[in-house]
Amino acid sequence: MRIKDKKVIALKRKLKSMGIKGLALDIDETLSLTIEYLVKNLSEKFGNPEKLSAREIFLKYRHTSNVPYWQGDEVEKFVGEINNSNEIQKNVPLIENSNKIVQKINEVIPIMAYITARPGTVSAGTKFWLNKHGFPKAEIITKPKNIPRKKGNQWKAKVLEYLYPQVIGIVDDNPGLTKFFGKNYKGIIYLYDNVEAERKDINVVPCVDWEMVAEKVGKSRL
Repeated sequence: MRIKDKKVIALKRKLKSMGIKGLALDIDETLSLTIEYLVKNLSEKFGNPEKLSAREIFLKYRHTSNVPYWQGDEVEKFVGEINNSNEIQKNVPLIENSNKIVQKINEVIPIMAYITARPGTVSAGTKFWLNKHGFPKAEIITKPKNIPRKKGNQWKAKVLEYLYPQVIGIVDDNPGLTKFFGKNYKGIIYLYDNVEAERKDINVVPCVDWEMVAEKVGKSRL
C-alpha cells in the first residue's frame, strides 16, 4: 500500500525540515468512547440478544463490526451514517481524563498527529471535539475514501511506517493494528487498554490505562 495522501506527505516533509519528532494518537476507543454511542443505537435498532453493555461488547468483540448479530448491508449503512455525521462526532463521550493526561504527555513528547480510521467527511466534527476537550493541536489524518473500513488498520500501519522517525509511534487501543507492521518497524505502539501484546518482534507496549501510558512514554527517548 503506497502512501499517496498529500496531507501525510506534507506532514513528514514539515517535521523533517524542522527537525521535530513526536507521537501520534488514535481517537476512537483511545480518546473517545465512540462505542457507547454505537452500541446504544445498534441495540435499539437491531437488538442486543446477549444484553451486553457497551463495555462488555468492547471487551468481547473489541469493535461493533465484529459482533455477529450486527452484520449485513443494513447495519453497514446505519453505522456509516453515524460515522459520517459531524454532529455526532462533536458529542461522543470522552474517556475520563484522557485529555488531561495527553496534555501532560505533550510536555514530554509532543503530539504531532491524530491518525484515525474515521472518514475525512467528519474532520470538522473531530476537530471541534478535540478542541472542546483541550487536546493538543495537531494534524488530523483521516482514512482516504478509497480505503475500505475493514482495511483501516493496514492503512494506519503504513502511514506510521512512512512517518517514522518523525512520528515515533502511536497510542492506539486496537491490537489488530500491530499485525500490519513490517518486522523492521522501529516505532513504538503504546497499546492502550490492553494487558498483553501478541507480537514480540516489534516494540509494542501494553498499557492498561492512560496513567500507564503516561508512565511508559515518560521512560521513552526520542
